[in-house]
Amino acid sequence: GQVLSTIWVLIGLFFWMWWRRNRRQKQSRLLAAFGLVEDEKQAISHGIALQQLPAWVHFPDVERVEWLNKIVEQFWPYFGAIMEKTFKEILEPKIRGKNVHLKTCTFTKIHLGDKCPKIKGVKTYTKEVDRRQVILDLQICYIGDCEIHMELSKLKVGVKGLQLYGTLRVILEPLLTDIPFFGAVTMFFLQKPHLEINWAGLTNLLDAPGISLLSDSLIQDLIAARLVLPNRLTVPLKKNMNVAQLRFPIPRGVLRVHLLEAENLVQKDNFLGAIRGKSDPYALLRVGLVQLRSKTIQRDLNPIWNEMFEFVVHEVPGQDLEVDLYDEDPDKDDFLGSLIINLVDVMKDKIVDEWFPLSKIASGHIHLKLEWFSLVTNQEKLSEGKNGLSTGMLIVYLDSALNLPKNQLEYSNGEYGAKKYRKDKYLKKIEREPSSFVLLTVGNKTHKSKTCNFTKDPAWRQAFTFFVHSAPSQSLHLEIKDKEKENALGTLVISLARLLKNPEMTLEQNFQLDHSGVDSSIKLKIALRALHIEVPDSENTNNGANALKPVPASAPEHNEDQNKAQLPPPHPPPPPPPPPAELPKAVQGN
Repeated sequence: GQVLSTIWVLIGLFFWMWWRRNRRQKQSRLLAAFGLVEDEKQAISHGIALQQLPAWVHFPDVERVEWLNKIVEQFWPYFGAIMEKTFKEILEPKIRGKNVHLKTCTFTKIHLGDKCPKIKGVKTYTKEVDRRQVILDLQICYIGDCEIHMELSKLKVGVKGLQLYGTLRVILEPLLTDIPFFGAVTMFFLQKPHLEINWAGLTNLLDAPGISLLSDSLIQDLIAARLVLPNRLTVPLKKNMNVAQLRFPIPRGVLRVHLLEAENLVQKDNFLGAIRGKSDPYALLRVGLVQLRSKTIQRDLNPIWNEMFEFVVHEVPGQDLEVDLYDEDPDKDDFLGSLIINLVDVMKDKIVDEWFPLSKIASGHIHLKLEWFSLVTNQEKLSEGKNGLSTGMLIVYLDSALNLPKNQLEYSNGEYGAKKYRKDKYLKKIEREPSSFVLLTVGNKTHKSKTCNFTKDPAWRQAFTFFVHSAPSQSLHLEIKDKEKENALGTLVISLARLLKNPEMTLEQNFQLDHSGVDSSIKLKIALRALHIEVPDSENTNNGANALKPVPASAPEHNEDQNKAQLPPPHPPPPPPPPPAELPKAVQGN
């Protein structure tokens, strides 16, 4: 028993030292970031690593806007007062009303601090954009000393400082001839913003290694679900604006990536710490939030994959193709190199077939064939695809529903949920408004909408895309479900052949739901588009040399450890891949 107690004490001491080391590293990164924000020029003159410098140092088309930062700095104390009032008068009552266990929730301190957000650079697009819009990319950097503390049943939790940076795209459209000169403002992050939080109170435990990464990642996912492509925040400034069209426009195109092979990859596997073996390479491919993984080729430095991947591209310029190679190992996956492909050039050239050099590694090349497909309304292009390849895309804008049934007595067809009706626990909740979500299915692909709680008239306002390989024979299946019951609230099946009867291949209307209430309906906008590629002459096929996106040079190797302790990389360029040890084995599929 005494030996066991000693072991537990040692485990606790080890965990405490690990937590303290991780927390000190976070605080040192925050202090170093404060130093860079205070004096960029001094930091540059002292030779800070290139990845840590603001975007305007690397890219001549990114402009400094110090005048705007001075305005924000002057306004910041007043914004802090507004946010304090919002937290106390709006957010706090909402949190208390969510659950009976949250009724004691109280914000005890709300201080946004003296450090305000800064715009490290602005890029304005004048080419490859609609003349009726203005597109700005803002390099947002917030290294804040904010303090937000909350008490819940005598438990104290809070935040004491955070770092947030990313590329925020702002679109002003459509341009008008009268005040305010544009109809709406649309904002979104092109990629997940980098986030690092210093926790306070009981949430200090979230600074423990592993838990810290998980907690920051969960908050990043919450931001992504609302403000990262394809999600957008649209604020209309004029009446009668088609907000749905601005919030979820038709994607720019589809990128088909043929991952063919690689050569001269670095040996990462060791045997007994001395003899080098061959790597087991696999590739991660990303466009925006979508990340796909290739198969693993065992023990081969010149792997051949011959795999194909398809990505929906929402914004060009803006989104890029990122490829990372890793060596799969039981303990950790070693980094084998990466590259970033500029999709603007791929969109211009249509087909790029090239060997690309891998960066951030000693050696290695990867062979990719990239094909850019435009989305057109030409029905002739929707013929059934060869080898199961997609020939079209279905875009579904899920708007809202009306008069969903809240009990079996309101169904026009009583076949759903009859078993539930006989259960006593269901009878007690019979008058509760439904909390509904929608399952949308085309072929073997299913998307799930968000849940709208306690309402018969939910408004989801989400967009979903599906690849289509045989439009005349495929259908869109929708099922509205209550998250707390097994029964469906309504169903709908729409044949894609119905869209082919419309010259624009688009339907926008209220559809009567089946197996639902007498007057239950759902509002949808459905658009079918064909994938079309303009095949260039073989002589004019681009060799891909211009498709590689320019990025700052890597820092010297002897500064690597020092750099890790200083600052996270700026944005752009996109941050380097995560440390292999933290790479999840389960990767999100298409």
